[in-house]
Amino acid sequence: MSETFRKPSGKRRLRLRYLLPLLFIVAFSVISYAASVTVVSTTYQSVGGVYYNVVGAFTPSNNGFFVSSAGTAAVACATGLWGAGPPYPTCQTALTAGHWYYSLNLVLTASATASTAYTLTVQWTQNGGALNTLGTLSVTTPATVTAGNGITVYLDLGATYGTTFTAPAGLTITVQ
Repeated sequence: MSETFRKPSGKRRLRLRYLLPLLFIVAFSVISYAASVTVVSTTYQSVGGVYYNVVGAFTPSNNGFFVSSAGTAAVACATGLWGAGPPYPTCQTALTAGHWYYSLNLVLTASATASTAYTLTVQWTQNGGALNTLGTLSVTTPATVTAGNGITVYLDLGATYGTTFTAPAGLTITVQ
């Protein structure tokens, strides 16, 4: 018995509807493989702001940065200075004309202790570098504590940092 084999025809055509998707897959595979991949690492920093490290006796709030138009003498943050507001009574370091200064409100909470002295420390950093202490200010709570009373504090940024302001910059305000 003899078997006959059929030889496949050399003129067999691939249909277009099968060929086009196959060509697209091959083309996109080659392009994807040949493309360079770039990975960008983003670091989110809180340097461009103000960090408060404040005891529970106060609630701080940011008033912003300003340029002093005229020099003014220091005003102590004494016990009799606290008042209702805003605007609150003002105490300050000595302000120099042309210097930047930072303003914040310190508002008393119900847990504040009467006639207690606290130290307000201001530290400055630029571009995430080391903290530089700009100065300190003594803050004394009033003899009778009334929650909601407060003071506005002006802090001169000093001769080194007071005439230029380069971002990113950060302030650390500590009241202890």
